[in-house]
Amino acid sequence: MEEGVRELLRLAAYPRGVAGIRSPEAERAIERAALYLERSGGRAVPVQDRACPAGLSSLAGGPRVVFLAGPWNHPGPLVAVVGARDASGDGCDVAYALAHSLAEQGVAVVSGLARGIDAAAHRGALEAGGQSGAVLGTGLERAYPTEHRDLQNALARSLGLLSSLLPGSSPTPKTFASRNRILAAICDAVVVVQGRERSGALLTATAARRLGRPLAALPWDSRDPLGAAPHALIRAGAATLVRGAADVLELLGVEKRLGQPDVPAAPREVAALGAREELLWSALRERPEALEHAARRAKLTIAEASAAFVLLEILGRARREPGGAVRRWTRR
Repeated sequence: MEEGVRELLRLAAYPRGVAGIRSPEAERAIERAALYLERSGGRAVPVQDRACPAGLSSLAGGPRVVFLAGPWNHPGPLVAVVGARDASGDGCDVAYALAHSLAEQGVAVVSGLARGIDAAAHRGALEAGGQSGAVLGTGLERAYPTEHRDLQNALARSLGLLSSLLPGSSPTPKTFASRNRILAAICDAVVVVQGRERSGALLTATAARRLGRPLAALPWDSRDPLGAAPHALIRAGAATLVRGAADVLELLGVEKRLGQPDVPAAPREVAALGAREELLWSALRERPEALEHAARRAKLTIAEASAAFVLLEILGRARREPGGAVRRWTRR
């Protein structure tokens, strides 16, 4: 491997301000990282380079070099969808549906590959045929958690993977905190879906505010502890309340940026519905019934119908009755 690449690896391996010092242990780590990059096709990129995702060079105290796998060349906006690892089923459904709808609109969805909200958002974007990428708290070579290996490989083939750690380095709590700050730096907006009172998603939200990135959060039942983080952000005026993809697009001004035709705007609730939500809305009845009946009429799987129903419920266009039956709902 070229000596120039090894110099980039040294920038990542040695602390800031250290010049002319060579540690045998660090040099061995650099050689291992160089071999991994050569074999895997990964690359080391200085944050000022045009090949690096925009925004990283403005991150105070951020990395000098990052490690990339995948293209990282999406022409449209990037939105971070983040939240709790121990997310509820409804939380994962909402994250999946939100990412799916954003991807259908040409938005790339990025997150941190963690369990819960992160994974659901990645999968939603990928299954919509859109692009999704991950900022890792580990080196490129490690899958964490291990059950996300296939998902990580899919993301590497999509938008890509980004890590500030030298390949082969051991992750620490600080590296995951750094990952959250990097997520905020490379995105055009951050959406917090779910999180407890001290959720790690708040680190991403704080970084987004400091960097001037638009910050959004979804509302939940006031009694739900997993709604504590988004509710705190909304209550403090730090985040804009969003109900679905249309609200996020409006926050970004994406219609104009993506060159969508200049037509009269549809009502917000209608605009917020994706194809699956429209199908389920048409299939719902005024009288309560089991969700699987509506799903069958809409020709949706139960998983697809469940995700669509959550968004309809948030928008006030459907409701779940005691006992679990569902129905169409019109505000009176």
